[in-house]
Formats: sequence, C-alpha cells, structure tokens
Amino acid sequence: MIYRKVAKIEERLSVVGFGCWSVAGYNWTDGSVPESQRAIHAAIDHGITFFDVAPIYGYGESEKALGQALKGHREKVFLASKCGLRWEKVDGPGINDLTPAQIRKEIEASLTRLQTDHLDLYQMHWMDHSTPIEETMETMRALVKEGKIRYIGASNFSLAEIARAETVAPIASHQVLYNMFDRNADTYHGIALEYRSEDEILPDCEKNGRAFLPYSPLCQGLLSGRYYRGRDKDLSPSDMRNQNPKLRGAELDKRLDVVDQLQALADSAGMTLHAMTMGWLIHHPGVTSILCGARTVAQAISNAESGDTVLPEDVYGRIQEILEANPL
Repeated sequence: MIYRKVAKIEERLSVVGFGCWSVAGYNWTDGSVPESQRAIHAAIDHGITFFDVAPIYGYGESEKALGQALKGHREKVFLASKCGLRWEKVDGPGINDLTPAQIRKEIEASLTRLQTDHLDLYQMHWMDHSTPIEETMETMRALVKEGKIRYIGASNFSLAEIARAETVAPIASHQVLYNMFDRNADTYHGIALEYRSEDEILPDCEKNGRAFLPYSPLCQGLLSGRYYRGRDKDLSPSDMRNQNPKLRGAELDKRLDVVDQLQALADSAGMTLHAMTMGWLIHHPGVTSILCGARTVAQAISNAESGDTVLPEDVYGRIQEILEANPL
C-alpha cells in the first residue's frame, strides 16, 4: 500500500480509502451489513487506514454499521464523516443545511453512531448558500477546540467558497467527484457542480497542502471491469445507478464504447481494468486517498491490492490518448 502525506494533515493516509456509502446495504442491490463489516476488517488487515462515511449514507445506518465494525480497531484508522445534508424522512431527499444548530446536532449523532469520542476529519458535505460559510466555520472551529473533531474538510465546494471558509479556519481536505470519465464534470446524478476537479480542485489541493479525496473513482462500477460487460445488463429498480443520467441510454453507450478500448488496453498490459483505473488515479501525486467502496471481502482486498499500483508511463500515455479522443 502506498501512503501519502499532505501538509495540513499529520498522518500519512492510505492511497486507497474505504468509501462507506453502501455498507448498510443501501443504494446497491447486493449489500448486507455483516458482509460489509467483514469487508471493513479485511480492508484494515490489508493496509487501508482511511474510512469515509456520512450521516445520509443509509440515513444513519452506514455510520452505525461502521461504528460496530471498528470496535477494537478505532486506533488503526483515520475516520472521516460529514455534516450539512439532513433529511426529513428516511429515503427522502437530502437538504443542504450547514447552520450552526444543525452541525451541533449532527456531530453528536455521528459520534454516537460511530461509537467514538472524536472524528479525525469532519467534512461539510455540500455548500449551503443560505448560510454564510463564516458562521458554519466558526462552529467547525469550535468543534476542533472542543476535541470532537481534529481536521475540517470540504466536499463539493467551489474554490470561492473554500477561500471564504479559510478566512476562519484551515480546510485540510477536499472531496470531489473524479475518475477517468468525470475529470471536470459539471453534474453528478443531475446535481450541478460548482467546481472542476482536475482543472481547479486538484491544483488547489497541491498548492495549499490539502488532501485530495476523489469519490466515485470507478464511475459507480463502470470502470471496475465487473459491471456493464454487456449492453443488455439491467439494474434492479432500487439501484441508485438508475438515477445517474450518465449511466442510461445513449450516455451509457458512449461510455461503454470507451470502456471497451480501456479494457483492451488493460488486457494488452496484463492488468485488470480495475487495477489500471486505480493506477491512473494513483499516478497523479496530488491524489491523496481514493474513496473506493466495497460490499464484499473480495472487493475490499482487490481495492487494497490496487494501492501499490505503479502504472507504466506508456500505459498512462495511451489512457490519456483514449480519453482525449473520446470526450464525454
């Protein structure tokens, strides 16, 4: 496993992290809490130290499942959660809310569910344009002083909002959408993004010593080599990927055409598509910890094993050629 260090975080972080979006069985079709918890233990055993979750993942259930799995292992991991995306009812939409009162409510609930007295990283999940970021950051800074969190992070923020936030306290990390197909995406699941990952956020993180944390590194399975191998694959109606416009119809077909080219390249290089995809991310020294989900022990081990991938320069160059020739 490769471990990477940034100026604003004391610890080295595993270049492959564990994204806990589906550990409680939500969002995908074949997850279960017991198997997810076994996957978490396998990830720790294979060198993954960074674990990322959020209250809205499973509407609290993912935090609970992770907290249970980390009993006896808490000191081995760098634990991150989020705040500012509340819901009115289970399975209801997320509501951006970074008011001080909401943050105070969420931190106590997260600490309880995760069975810990502090979080290593607490991230503002999405921008809340109704609440001045300075008010939000004053509360986040207070939580640091109280020992409930160690570092403040952002997720899906614009550079302008990051700059305003840093007038109050340092931002140690930035979590954004980033993979081969979403290098500078302007939407995620139809939600407008106010940043460009490769052109803006990655250089900003490198310049300012922030951890760059890419989510959806395999484009929700499209780049894993395990999904969409045939054009006729149907997903369960409950699968969250059905809500992603980029994974339906003509948009999916365009991406599958590129997947075919990438798979052929991986085959010729003697690699799996999964390893090549992860290697493409690791190739950039500014990528700190890749948030990759796993619902089984085998997936967790595969993710961890990709964490020492050194992509040959000729393979990286050919990937770049394929991507540039097929803009999405």
